[in-house]
Amino acid sequence: MKFSKWTKKNYEADACCVAPKLLGQYLVHATDKAIYAARIVETEAYGGTYRRQVDDGAHSFRGITKRTAPMFEAGGITYVYLIYGMYHCMNIVTAPQGNAQAVLIRAVEPVQGIAAMIENRNAQSAAVNLTNGPGKLCRAMDITLKQNRIDLCGNELFIAHPLVPDTFSVVCTERINIEYAGMGKHFPWRFYMKDNPYVSK
Repeated sequence: MKFSKWTKKNYEADACCVAPKLLGQYLVHATDKAIYAARIVETEAYGGTYRRQVDDGAHSFRGITKRTAPMFEAGGITYVYLIYGMYHCMNIVTAPQGNAQAVLIRAVEPVQGIAAMIENRNAQSAAVNLTNGPGKLCRAMDITLKQNRIDLCGNELFIAHPLVPDTFSVVCTERINIEYAGMGKHFPWRFYMKDNPYVSK
């Protein structure tokens, strides 16, 4: 697979601007076991403001903690966290330092390292449920807390442009599974490829 890496400049904008631009890009994770690559098909932006309303759906809303500290760093690193004590979620930190913004990678379409992904998920095949959710894709691509705060301009974990971009329609809608948020649950910051089977349900 041929591609070119994103540079630091690609991560400098607000999360709500970076999130749709990540669609169609490749998430690549190089490990001793395999080189995993997957096409990003669904994202959600967190942090910042929408129509002058602060995002109360973001982990950073209540301030900096040991867990959320990566969100407050300059864009271009990862923010990986654990939910329910068993599922990892990977985020791309964006915006200048102190802005506390990130993009959650919600779903991907496997491209390379598929046999290893199937093994990691204890699955039988590369069916759509292999990577159609944030926890599923992290387990498939072996992304854990060890990958938290990694520099995305390095060689282990990064975002890459396809050399030949494809054409697709983008759907923009409200984010999901954040009923705890007052105003934020209504922000139209979920983006996904229309009709792509790997989009989460």
